[in-house]
Amino acid sequence: MRIEALRIARISVFAALYAVLSLVPISVFIGAPSFLALNLIITPVIAILLAPLEAFLSSLFGGIIAFYVAPFQAMFGPYTIILPVAGSTFGSLACHKGKLGALAAVSFLVAAISAYLVNNFPFPYFIVPHLIAMLMALIVAFKKATPTILEVPLYTFISTMCEQGMMMIFAVYLLGLPWQAFVGILPLMIYERIVGTLGGVLIAIPIIRIAY
Repeated sequence: MRIEALRIARISVFAALYAVLSLVPISVFIGAPSFLALNLIITPVIAILLAPLEAFLSSLFGGIIAFYVAPFQAMFGPYTIILPVAGSTFGSLACHKGKLGALAAVSFLVAAISAYLVNNFPFPYFIVPHLIAMLMALIVAFKKATPTILEVPLYTFISTMCEQGMMMIFAVYLLGLPWQAFVGILPLMIYERIVGTLGGVLIAIPIIRIAY
């Protein structure tokens, strides 16, 4: 009972934190009348601190709450809920489930990259950060399942790029953005993922040191 209560508490706390930070916009989103919010720093934190099932549930509930309390950040309508789910779940798999988990994250990134290139092959540079994240996931696939403090930046980047990979798929196939739009999106995307990575690191490392 105590273990279950702790799991529910972890899921609830991070879902609430994700929803609260959805109220803080940090970047415009080209192609939709909405903004990206500061909650993107919580997705990799969830991935690192929670097991895959907990990460899935926490990001799912957080995404649902954020959709209603901060509709300005729902650039893909209700599908926006899937963004943190993808980032936290695949990030958590890479972080906590060894080779199979890391390969799951790699497979998702390969799928996202392929989906982008099918329609936007004239501008392949957009997927360079995703390729870097895929390489990092392959590297951690051969490491032990429990992450160390030094590996936290790797996992935060993998997680935030998995989230962005899902965003990229939706931008191409839901919004129908042409490759020219991604030229302008690229610098914003890099800025957002730097914020997501550094923010995730700054939150996750102190919690890991206190808790473990």
